Amino acid sequence: MDAVDIPVVAAGGFHDVRGPAGRARYGAAGIAMGTRFLLTSDSTVPDAVEAPYLAAAVTDVTVTTAVDGLPHRMPRSELVDSLERSGRTAALLRAVRHAAAFPRPAGLSRPRMVCDRRAMRHGKDRAWSQVLPAATTPMPLKASMVDGRTDTGVMASGQVAGVIGDLPCCADLVDRIMAEAAAARDRLTGGRTVG
Repeated sequence: MDAVDIPVVAAGGFHDVRGPAGRARYGAAGIAMGTRFLLTSDSTVPDAVEAPYLAAAVTDVTVTTAVDGLPHRMPRSELVDSLERSGRTAALLRAVRHAAAFPRPAGLSRPRMVCDRRAMRHGKDRAWSQVLPAATTPMPLKASMVDGRTDTGVMASGQVAGVIGDLPCCADLVDRIMAEAAAARDRLTGGRTVG
């Protein structure tokens, strides 16, 4: 982290005091706790979305490329299992269908979308068959995370989804993490102020 002149934010797997403690140990300026704050009572995701996250065990969270060809971490669901069982032809047809539908809700013109896909290929040696499916991702994410349709959508997740079991409000979550951090600091320093 000393090799760069910009603040570094650590992300991935943070949900309790061990995140901030690890961040401090490695010198990150802060941490991102996306899944942890997604699962709070202040979150705007529909209630139907929270239940699968809270019910998930660590082994229920998977990394799959079946959504759009790129790796995504998410809780297993019937849809994810179905996508993983479907072949390349079905995935390509799904991508074309979503690509045709996506510009409307996204406010993009078809030429703009083609330009964006072309940019995704630039310098990365990716085939059209790899970048076209990227149009697939926003539709099932919106279906679940905005519309609450977990049966037709996918739910992005951090690796900690399988260990979170409560929905505190954000203020209580931050207070809890700060209290745990103070207790951990006191255990390490014997209660002495370290300056």
